[in-house]
Parts: sequence; C-alpha cells; structure tokens
Amino acid sequence: MKVFKRSSRSGFALLITLGLLALLVLTVLTLSSLVRISGQISSAATYQVQARQNALLGLNVGLSELQRHAGDDTRITGMAGIAGIAPLAANSTRHWCGVWENSGAFVAWLTSGAPNSAVATPPPAANSIELVADGSVGAKAADSEHVVAGKIAITVTEMPNSPGVSATIGSYAYAVLDEGVKIPANAPGSVLGVAPVVFSTSATSAQGKLRDAIAANTANLPKTFCYEQLSLLPTPATALTPSILQDNLHHTTLTSRFVNGGNLQTGKVNVNTNSAKVWRSVLQTYNLQLAAPVQIASGTVSSKGTTIQNTIAGSVVSGKAVNGPFTSVAAFSTYLTTVFPASGSPTAAQIMAVITPMLAVRSDTFRIRGYGDALNPVDPTKIESIAYCEAIVQRTTAPAANGQGNKFVVLYFRWLGADDI
Repeated sequence: MKVFKRSSRSGFALLITLGLLALLVLTVLTLSSLVRISGQISSAATYQVQARQNALLGLNVGLSELQRHAGDDTRITGMAGIAGIAPLAANSTRHWCGVWENSGAFVAWLTSGAPNSAVATPPPAANSIELVADGSVGAKAADSEHVVAGKIAITVTEMPNSPGVSATIGSYAYAVLDEGVKIPANAPGSVLGVAPVVFSTSATSAQGKLRDAIAANTANLPKTFCYEQLSLLPTPATALTPSILQDNLHHTTLTSRFVNGGNLQTGKVNVNTNSAKVWRSVLQTYNLQLAAPVQIASGTVSSKGTTIQNTIAGSVVSGKAVNGPFTSVAAFSTYLTTVFPASGSPTAAQIMAVITPMLAVRSDTFRIRGYGDALNPVDPTKIESIAYCEAIVQRTTAPAANGQGNKFVVLYFRWLGADDI
C-alpha cells in the first residue's frame, strides 16, 4: 500500500492564504471604520453649521426687533431693574432691555420668549437658555445676575425622507442688553460730548482694579474692540483676572455712544437703571467737577447710590409711573429731590445743575447675544450641536431704510464658546 506525504509547500500556502484573508478582512474593517468616522465628522460638521445659522438667526431677529422698537428718537430704553426687578441672584430678567414710548407706555422686552407685558417674567425653565451666565458674570449674585431667554422652535413643513410631515430641527434665542445704562470705560475725546462718568469705588474692589488698570493704560484703550479685551490692557504678567471683568459686566461698557442731533457722542449714562454701582459713579463724577458748589460727603456717595438703587423703580413723579421709566431728565431731577432734599447739602438742584448734560433717558449702544441649536431629526429631544454669538450694535445718525427711525449697525461680532457665556 502506497502512502502519500503532505507537502510542506501546501501547508505554507494555506498559511499565506489565511494571512492574506485576515489582512483583507482587516482592511475592510478599517475602511468601514473610516467611512463611519468620516460620516460622523461630516454629520457633526453639518449640525454645527446648522447651529451657527440658527444662532445668527437669533442675533438678526434681536437686531430687527431692536430696530423696530427702538429706532425712533422718541423711544425710551432701560433695564428691567427700572420696572421693579430688584438686585437678587435669582432675578434672571433684571438686565433685560425694555423699550417704552415717550409717554411711558410699555412697548416690548427685547428678549426672545419674553411676555407681552410690562412685568418681566422669565420664560418656563424647560424652554429657557442662559445667555449671560458663569463665564460672563460668575456665579449668580445680586448685581451679577444671570440673564435668561426663551428658546424659539424652528420647524420645517417636511423632511426630505418624510414628505408632508413637519419636524422641529432646532431652536434659536436672543437677548439684547442695554449698554447705555453702564459706565463707559473709554470715552474718546474726539466724540466726548460732556465730562465722562467715572468709576467710584475703593482700589481693592473689582471695579477699583478695573478703574486703575484703565487709568494706567489709557494709550492702549483705542486698540480695544470689546469690553472683554480690557483684560489685556496691563502686561500679560499683570493681566486682570476674569472675575474682575465678570463683576463689572452689568455696570461697565467699553464705549457707549448717544445720538445727539447729527453727531454721536459719549460720556452720558441712561438714567433708567437701578445699578448702585452706576449711581455711585454718577455722584462721584459730580464731586469731581469744578462746577460742583458743594461736595457730596465721600461716605455718603455709597449710601446714596444704594438708596437710588432701592427706590428708583418704585418712585412716582411727573414723567414717571411706578415701575416705569423716566420719560425725561427733568422727571429724574424731580425724583432726586427725595434723595437729596432741599434741606440738605448739596441739594438735588445743585447736583442736577452739574450732571444734567451727562444724563439721558434712552440708549443707542446695545449688546446682542444669539443662541442656536440643531436637533436630531429622528429624535428631536437630542441636541446635536449648539452655538453662541454676540454683536455690539450702534444706532447711527442715518435713517433706516424701512423708515423705522435711525439705522442700527453692527460694530463688532464674535462667536462665543460655552465657557464665554
């Protein structure tokens, strides 16, 4: 009987074949993974683009609402604090921007999801988004309140794979913040209409540190384009800490300009605010003027600023209703007599004789923040991407094309990360 021996060559060929087969399988798996990852990257990029487009939509809606309601010279603006929202960590609508007619009649809150009433009630928590939060002002606190807005759903009538079936593909939100109710950190002499309002605070406070950094670096102020860049005024080794700018965001702006006839001027403050820090600065500015006949005692500046903060909203005088704005600087002058009576020194009349040119009842510079998200079309409860943006807008002396008062233009724009909010 003949016995056949297996050739070693056939065994080697089998190993080669199995190795090649394994390599082929590995290649297929690798290509499959690359295709899957590429698809995920492409899908993520698409969602990010959609979220950014929705954020831009929110910003542009906010700008159009600002133009529609506040473009006219006769309109009054102010923060919701003037409507009775007191300084309190939980008051997430205190810094909403409101618009009123020159009669004092309420027009609108320039925030998405805001109620159509003079009471600044926040939107339902389940449908709201913070557009000013820890990254902007730190933890919630009185005078450092977070700001919320309501999310507005974006719905399409049908999806490509579902003709005739509507779907929610994302949402947007916006909040307009009034920059004219704040202290201008930079009042360029070229557009300075009056003596600028200055900071009033101790050197150890956050406001004092910001004041000192600005005073020591005035030559660099023209190089700054937004409030956040003030942190770069000192050398990098001595840059201001984030908390200093956060503590001042609601009370300080880089530059606010007011329309004055055919010119834009700075140096003024809108009286429709209940910020004690702003009012202390206004009173200290009075003290620094040569025309001031009698000084306000240094220890009184702080307490009087707090008094104004706590009583200004509820005051009722000719030209101002309870929880309503001042419709004229003269109305504010009447109110000030309750804080500086004729029996005291100085009197309200003496103070107003000096600071009246520094005051206004509307603003022309605003900060708008926009939010957008993109939802999973299969599972609308899943947010695939979010985006935030911000613009500083300025009312100009030129008429708007749509006949809605003077035109607003964008001075500065930037995309924000979640940590910036």
